[in-house]
Amino acid sequence: MNLNLKRITLTGTTTKVEFKEVCGKWLVKNFTDADIYVSFEAGSDGELVEANAVKIKSNYGQIVIGNEELQYTNLFKTNAIYIKGTGEVEVQQLCFK
Repeated sequence: MNLNLKRITLTGTTTKVEFKEVCGKWLVKNFTDADIYVSFEAGSDGELVEANAVKIKSNYGQIVIGNEELQYTNLFKTNAIYIKGTGEVEVQQLCFK
């Protein structure tokens, strides 16, 4: 059984976490000592905008869903998310093809 899971170390700048499959639902775990920020897009400079990103507190995890329409009738899907912070995080695709 494939978990589509990656454990990475962030270096303080925005990191693109990319998978082969597309997904609309992600579990992001923050093992760092500080907050991290998660987004489905980065700005033209390659950095995510913290004000437009999901903030995940230190030692917490959160499911991040890209939703285009009410009631999940057309779920936004991508093969990558962007994370900004410093330290170890774990990213898992929860629904993928």
